[in-house]
Amino acid sequence: MADDPTYVYAAGEGDPPELPGGLTGVADRPLRVIEAHGMWAAVSTVPSTDFTQDALQERLEDLAWLATTARAHHDVVDELGRWTTPAPMALATVYLDDDRVRAMLDERGTELAGIVRRFRGHTEWGVKAYVAPQATREPEPAGRAASGADYLRRRRAARDRATDADSVAHDAAERLHEAAATHAADTRRHRLHAPALTGRSDRMVLNGAYLVPAGDEDRWRAAVDDGGDGGLTVEITGPWVPYSFVAVPAQPAEEGR
Repeated sequence: MADDPTYVYAAGEGDPPELPGGLTGVADRPLRVIEAHGMWAAVSTVPSTDFTQDALQERLEDLAWLATTARAHHDVVDELGRWTTPAPMALATVYLDDDRVRAMLDERGTELAGIVRRFRGHTEWGVKAYVAPQATREPEPAGRAASGADYLRRRRAARDRATDADSVAHDAAERLHEAAATHAADTRRHRLHAPALTGRSDRMVLNGAYLVPAGDEDRWRAAVDDGGDGGLTVEITGPWVPYSFVAVPAQPAEEGR
C-alpha cells in the first residue's frame, strides 16, 4: 500500500551487493535496495498495521511478534554480511517512505561510511560466562541449630559464603573479559540476563561482545580459552556482523507526516 512505511535493515557505502533473488525480510516482504549520495540501504516495505508509531509501540510488547521480527531482521543483516560490509540498523528502524530513507543516507552518509570502514575486515564475537552450580554450592551444616545464637551464626556464615562466591565469580569474569579484549579492536559489555531469559540454572556473570580483526580469530579464541577459569562455564558465539558496535537510532514511521 502507498502508505506503508519503509523498513531499513542496514546501510553501506559504494555499489550495493547483488542480493539473491527471493530474499525476504520482516513480515515476509521482499528485500530491495535504495541508492543515494554514494550510499545504499537494504529495505523492504512493511505493513502500516504493525509499523506506524502507535502500532509499533503496542507490537513491541508482544514477545512472540518481537522474536519473529528480530529473527527476520538479523537474517537479512547476516545475509548482507556474506556479500559486503554493512552498517546494521537497530531493530524496527522505519521511515515514512523511500524519500525519507534517501534523505537519511544524505544526512548520515559520512557517519555511516565511517562505520562501514571501521567494520571492514572485522567480525563480532560474543562471550557469555556463567557461574557453574558446583562452583558455589557448599554443604550446609548438618542438623538443626542448637540455639538462637547458633542459628544467627549459621545465617552469617551462609551470607559470607555467598559474598565470597560472588567475589570469586566477579574476579573470574573480569579476568575473562580482559583476556577476550586482548586481541579485540573494541569491546562492549551487555547487561546480564536472568536465568528466566537464558534458560540456564546457573547465573550469568559476563555478557561481552568483541570486535575481532580478520586473521586474529584463532589467537582471540586461544586467549579466551586461557582466560576461562574460576569455575566459570564459558560460551563463545560468532562470527557475527558487528551489531553491538553501532547505534543508528530508529526513526518513527510517523515522523514528518
